[in-house]
Amino acid sequence: MKDVADHYRDVVALGEPLPESTVPIDEALGRVLVEDIRARFAVPPFTNSAMDGFAVRADEVREGHALRVSDDIPAGRTDIPVLPACCAIRIMTGAPMPEGADAVIPVENTQDAGANMAPDPPARIVPTATVPAGANVRRRGEDINEGDLLYPSGTHLTAAHLSALVSVGYGQVAVRSQVRVGVITTGEELREAGADLALGQIPDSNSILLAGMVREAGAVPLVRAFHADTVEDFMRDLQDILDQVDLLITAGGVSAGAFDVVKAALRAYGVEFVKVGMQPGKPQGCGVLEPAGHSARRIPILCLPGNPVSVFVSWHLFAVPLMRALAGEPPVDFDALFTTVRAGTGWSRKPGRVQFLPVTARERKVTIGECNRDERGTVAPDGVLIYPSSHGGSKSHFVASLAGAAALARVPAERAKVEAGDLVDVMWLGRAR
Repeated sequence: MKDVADHYRDVVALGEPLPESTVPIDEALGRVLVEDIRARFAVPPFTNSAMDGFAVRADEVREGHALRVSDDIPAGRTDIPVLPACCAIRIMTGAPMPEGADAVIPVENTQDAGANMAPDPPARIVPTATVPAGANVRRRGEDINEGDLLYPSGTHLTAAHLSALVSVGYGQVAVRSQVRVGVITTGEELREAGADLALGQIPDSNSILLAGMVREAGAVPLVRAFHADTVEDFMRDLQDILDQVDLLITAGGVSAGAFDVVKAALRAYGVEFVKVGMQPGKPQGCGVLEPAGHSARRIPILCLPGNPVSVFVSWHLFAVPLMRALAGEPPVDFDALFTTVRAGTGWSRKPGRVQFLPVTARERKVTIGECNRDERGTVAPDGVLIYPSSHGGSKSHFVASLAGAAALARVPAERAKVEAGDLVDVMWLGRAR
């Protein structure tokens, strides 16, 4: 059987970065930068108040001694006054600091604080506490200055990235094209969601599962549910969508059955079908296809098993890294996908293949100074414990338990049992836990 890490590397190698385009910031979520981003503006762009209060010279402030209020600076004011000697200027959070001021007294540190925030500023204030120079002031550029590197090329853009891009002066960015994923589920026994079932028929949950995971990954799904088992009809369906997608994923029809249409149809096109040493998900296929009349385009294809847990595990191990390669993200070594945590309970399994078990995660309190290391010297995060998401282990048809899965636990092929408290490698689902 093929090694899991070898199959991972072969799959990722199929992904050539998609073309780039410049898009508005509000269309860049989930996309990957194709250029380094340097700040056009400093953050903050000007020195401003971190509090609602009064801008002062710190060395002029005495507790119980009045200061005349000479002006008022709401947020957004652009004609900024100079602070006269022995005075204060009322200022709102985010408003520019006046020339001569070096601190802000919070309004709550003044007598009659409520009245001091009336629409009209007070004639004077009486501080109830002193402030050091620099107190409650945000300095220009203290987060980032003009010209500083904000994000390197290859950064996958989240909502927080987009906010920062706007803050440093960008309205559009150059990114990789959004990945379009064709999804084909196969099987004469499949019926659409909500349909009544005859004996021998099952709902086509895989098309919904895959389309949803495509969207969660920031890509665009194009779904074709193929509920027949003939090579000719399958290839017709496939060719209909091949020139509309950047990646094609099939589910079902790749095992050793007499009617496995995906394997029968695609072997002639150079798609390789192998047995990978993993459980679930042993039968796998991968390769590239060329749309009719588009010899310059090469569309990667992944052929996944048909059972839902096999689809779920295979998606996270192989499809997501391939999509990231298409999106232009740098490759990641297979072992780097995993971290080490402790099992909160034990489970047994049949050895022989590497197990990838969907697991839930729970926090636990640790004593101060408690720290454990695994055999590689890596600190194990004892504040997290994992548990199988299903009481039936990683059987490939246990779809009902997938929604609770936070990670995939990797158990070596030769290991027959995991005990409570054992260190286990896990791959967190999603980009970060």
